[in-house]
Amino acid sequence: MVPRRFTHPVLLGLLTAAPLVLVACDKVPLLAPAGTVITLVSTSNTLPINGSTDVVAVLIENGSTGTGANATAGSGTPVHNGTLVSFTTTLGKVEPAEARTNNGRVTVKLTADGRSGKATLTAFSGGASKTLEVTIGAAAAERVLVSAAPTSVPASGGTVTVSARVEEASGNPIVGVPVAFTTTAGTLAATSAVTNAQGVATTTLSTTLNATVTATAGGKTGTAAITARSATTVTLSVPSGAQTVGAPVSFTVTPSTGATLSNVVVNFGNGRTQNLGTISGATAAAHFFESDGIFLVRVTGTDADGATVSASGSVALVGFTISATSTDAVQSFALKGGLVTFSISGVPTNVSIHSVDWDFGDGNTASTNSLTTTHRYTVGPAPAPAPNVPLYRTVLITVRPNFGPSRTTTVQVILNQ
Repeated sequence: MVPRRFTHPVLLGLLTAAPLVLVACDKVPLLAPAGTVITLVSTSNTLPINGSTDVVAVLIENGSTGTGANATAGSGTPVHNGTLVSFTTTLGKVEPAEARTNNGRVTVKLTADGRSGKATLTAFSGGASKTLEVTIGAAAAERVLVSAAPTSVPASGGTVTVSARVEEASGNPIVGVPVAFTTTAGTLAATSAVTNAQGVATTTLSTTLNATVTATAGGKTGTAAITARSATTVTLSVPSGAQTVGAPVSFTVTPSTGATLSNVVVNFGNGRTQNLGTISGATAAAHFFESDGIFLVRVTGTDADGATVSASGSVALVGFTISATSTDAVQSFALKGGLVTFSISGVPTNVSIHSVDWDFGDGNTASTNSLTTTHRYTVGPAPAPAPNVPLYRTVLITVRPNFGPSRTTTVQVILNQ
């Protein structure tokens, strides 16, 4: 027997259409029902220009206290598992762009694409939707704090490190933000940099002048001032007029106001030096010159920046001559000689004397520390002089200063019978 075929057009239509209806129902996505509220939460509301953050969407059914994008979560139950939620963003990329709920939740990732700005992320399912704003890169900058280390350079110039910390409104650092640098003087090693994990971008400035460096990020600016220190100087005060050999000559060494000099040495131009060490104000130096002439005195020192500073001046030195006198220079043998007082003149009062040697011309000598002395002459040595013939004694006097050469002079004594 040959099976009968169904030929009824209505039955045939139903039989052939039934599989199509079943397939179509399987492909229709499950969307949030009316009254669903979507809540969006981001791990971070600010992102670096190459950063990313997780975004969680929570869908609550029958929890609506509003409608559409203005709906807010209320009491209710999570939507059915597998409810499809779609995402869009105005900046960056959302992955995945669609996700299905589990216990009313889906998690996607918002990834920045190297641009700064405000990304408006929207989640929607059925008639429910919600937006979330995430600030990316420089758009999150609220302030730029700029500092320099060190804050000053030597007069000859130097290099400082300039750091710019970019912060968002809460004071947290922003990572991956481009920062532009400008300066009023000098040269920047880099005019732009990107903030690191601490939110800091750096560059270096080389300058010989006062400079102000400005850092700009996301329309916010900050500045740091760098000062070029004034050159340190030193002066040497040299006495005017001729100075005396063997007498102290005073000099004054003075650094510029506020400066400190180390390793200060005075070279007196005669092979002698004096180390003054570290000075920060007027400092005296004294020296005894031991010969006459004109000497170039020079002072050198090291300033706080390690630079050598110096000054010089000339001083003229002249010697002195001495003479001697005696009292009662004419003596009588009949009185067995007399006491004679000798005095030396011409020695400056500021010349210190080591000793004075006296040779009285009669075989007797003496050494004193004084410029005056006495000596008693007696009858001269045999043979006795002829009657009424005077005897002459020449006294040799040598003055020995503590500094400089010895000076000599003579004085004559006449001895009468």
